Amino acid sequence: MSSNIRLSVFSVLALTWIATAIPATTVKSQLPKQSATLPATLPADSEAQAELSRVIAGILSDTSSHMRMGPTRTATVADSARGAAVVAAARSALSQYVDVKVAERDGYYRNMPWLEDQPIYHYNSVRNINAAEQSQFDPSKPVSLLYKKTIGGQLRLVGAMYATGASAAPDSLDALLPISMAHWHQHVNLCYPGPKVVSHLSGKVDTGLVFLMRLFVGITSAAECEAAGGRFVLTESGWMAHVYMFAGSDDPRAIWDADDVGNMGIQMPHPPTDPQ
Repeated sequence: MSSNIRLSVFSVLALTWIATAIPATTVKSQLPKQSATLPATLPADSEAQAELSRVIAGILSDTSSHMRMGPTRTATVADSARGAAVVAAARSALSQYVDVKVAERDGYYRNMPWLEDQPIYHYNSVRNINAAEQSQFDPSKPVSLLYKKTIGGQLRLVGAMYATGASAAPDSLDALLPISMAHWHQHVNLCYPGPKVVSHLSGKVDTGLVFLMRLFVGITSAAECEAAGGRFVLTESGWMAHVYMFAGSDDPRAIWDADDVGNMGIQMPHPPTDPQ
């Protein structure tokens, strides 16, 4: 199987290799059938867990040095119509997953199950990843379902993530989701710690882990990474895009962070927390 899309979905999982001190070969094989080898929770200091959540949220920000935003162009009325058709098809097929247990029954599984506080919870589907790797695009089969935790602690379905290979040209991205509307992005400039560094970790979420995570997340060049005893990866992931069709609005600004025609905003959005 090609690694482009799988890495796009599991890039954050790979980063958590730093946190969990699990060998890289184990991380690369983190599929549902092998999930029993992974801890659902880790021994954690509550303050360290919260700080680690903030670090990971920073990695996922589109202003992060580890994020490359895709190409864009001026939107057209046709873009708006095509985007609306994708949203309608996705809503029809995916509304059943408002109940996360139904998603789990159908093979979606939670990314980073040991990290309680996440800005967006990704529930990944290996089956849909495989289809996307074959250049199959289907709004009803996203590589990830996206949930946000309410104040009451419940997971609320807010959207879906779609993906394609790292070599996809702008025209190819646009054919899947209009590049005037979708925030296509990649994870880049990653430094993974070497075995000697990992050997000093306790396997717990503690202040030492957070320190190391911040250290390696702060590295953005091959020279810095080598000096820290790490392995630098310039571009690891394929292209991916979030679509918030369940954010509670038909407004393109809520779904795509775009205007009524489809010109997207500068920042990749996360929907607000449900107050209920």
